[in-house]
Amino acid sequence: MEKTELFQSNNTGYLYAVLHIESGYYCMIANGEKESIRLPSPLDPSVHDMAHFRDLPLLFERIREAHAGVEFVPFSVRRKDDSQSPMYVERLKRIDDHHVLLQAILIRKAPVKLAPASPQSAWSSPFFEHMEEAGVLLCTNGEVMKINSAFTKEYGWTEEDLVGGILPYVPDDLREEFELTRARLLAGEKKINLDTVRLKKDGTRVPVSIRAYPVFDSDGRLAGTTAMLISKESAAATQSLIQLQERIIKDRDQLIVDIMENTDLGVGQYDYIRNRFIYLSPAIRGLFEVELNEIYVNAFAFQKYVHPDDREKMADVLCNPDSNGEMDFRVIVPGKGLKWLRTKSVPIYDDEGRIVRLIGFTQDITRQKFSEEISLKWEKLGMVGHLAAGIAHEVRNPLTAVKGFMQLLDETGSAGDYAEIIMDQLERIELIVNELLMLAEPHEEDEMRPADLEKVLSEVVPLLKAEARMHNSTIRFKIQGGPLPAVCKTDEIKHVIINLVKNSLEAMPDGGTINISAWTNDGGPVIEVRDEGIGIPEERLTRLGEPFYSNKEKGTGMGLMKSFKIMERHGGTIEFESEIGKGTTARIRFPIDSETTIS
Repeated sequence: MEKTELFQSNNTGYLYAVLHIESGYYCMIANGEKESIRLPSPLDPSVHDMAHFRDLPLLFERIREAHAGVEFVPFSVRRKDDSQSPMYVERLKRIDDHHVLLQAILIRKAPVKLAPASPQSAWSSPFFEHMEEAGVLLCTNGEVMKINSAFTKEYGWTEEDLVGGILPYVPDDLREEFELTRARLLAGEKKINLDTVRLKKDGTRVPVSIRAYPVFDSDGRLAGTTAMLISKESAAATQSLIQLQERIIKDRDQLIVDIMENTDLGVGQYDYIRNRFIYLSPAIRGLFEVELNEIYVNAFAFQKYVHPDDREKMADVLCNPDSNGEMDFRVIVPGKGLKWLRTKSVPIYDDEGRIVRLIGFTQDITRQKFSEEISLKWEKLGMVGHLAAGIAHEVRNPLTAVKGFMQLLDETGSAGDYAEIIMDQLERIELIVNELLMLAEPHEEDEMRPADLEKVLSEVVPLLKAEARMHNSTIRFKIQGGPLPAVCKTDEIKHVIINLVKNSLEAMPDGGTINISAWTNDGGPVIEVRDEGIGIPEERLTRLGEPFYSNKEKGTGMGLMKSFKIMERHGGTIEFESEIGKGTTARIRFPIDSETTIS
């Protein structure tokens, strides 16, 4: 394509050119050739040869801004020969990394059609008068038509000083810049942004940012120009204050976020206007074992693992925030067991007293609940112990008398063939009474002695294996090498082990394997009894050992209660783990005693 002058329009009246953003080389294209654009080369003309040298900085500035994606503002460019018509650039579009497409039109082939001169009082605008920026309105000949009160406040001049005259606030060294800016507006440019300097009435130079626009009358004729001026000093002070406020707000918000993001207290905020959660702290995920995105999508997703008996109460708190704002509830996660949570809700009201949001604070109170239940359990055991002691003493006194007289009858030979049977039953009753007394405080004559738990287990396991064969089950016994020292009453420990093994046998109606193992760790000796039985539901595990609570149809719970009492006196514990259909593990823990020696 032949070289074409930048200011020569094509058959549509528009100018189209491809420009190189660094060098200014360009090639013109006809309207029909836009689909096959040719890129310019050094053999093509340059805008330096065609455009007015005073307009070149603006031209290249707008080219670079458009290429970088900045919002484009139309502008005008004069020819090198200032007497010829300028062009008005309507569009600059990025083509690639080095080129833009220019679309323009010649904006004047004849003098600008100006509106007839009108007196200053004919123009009025409440917006112009009351806006915070200093504003000035000029006639097309450059005379001041009007200024606003902000201009007077900022620069000191009044309307009486300026109206009808030429603005005296332009420094002499910037007069040419002022006239060039005004000429660009008169040439048709829609908006000019300019950073420059202006004078106050007292002669003080003030750095300002100016936004200038053309003003048209109702017939579309150019009636004048207007400019709004912002002092860079006041703008900088305002911007500094804004930045300081933003930094304070950001620091405060970051502090709140840091607290919320790193505390184990779960915080959630529910919006009743949008009917969804608008904030959930990371701790919520660990408390409810539910991903936060699930709850954001579905407000009730957090109830996935909440105990069925507690869900209705939780829904009532969320749907009726005026109800009791604090509740304890259970969460059961498959494979992780049961935990207790406590949520306290605080409603947020608007100016009309309506609840618009609800903030909930949730914490894990499993340990607290466990401690409360343990305390209650031991309290019950203590009550049963005192009751058992009273009953035992009441029964033991007449029992002793009956036993003594039976012995006398037997010595005289008058008891007949039933003496032995009666004595056996009386001894059995005495044994039961002694076991009742065991629930109370230990007897003074019962002393704990150093013992080897390996030996205790070796004595009791053979007896239990025989019992297991009767239930079509087997017992496997595994112990670490070497002794397992502990201070205990061996008969009572045997009783605990026998009770746990019998419970395991009854939990395997179809038979199975019971594994008994023992070892020592940093906390002291441990004995473990593990079965393959039907398992115990999670909610029942915490109640094991309570008086009169049993998983057996006709059980009284006295066996486990007695075992718990024995281990309490030994300073140890009994722990249970269970999974439905896979079995139960009972773990007996003894306290560590560095002075233990086996006799």
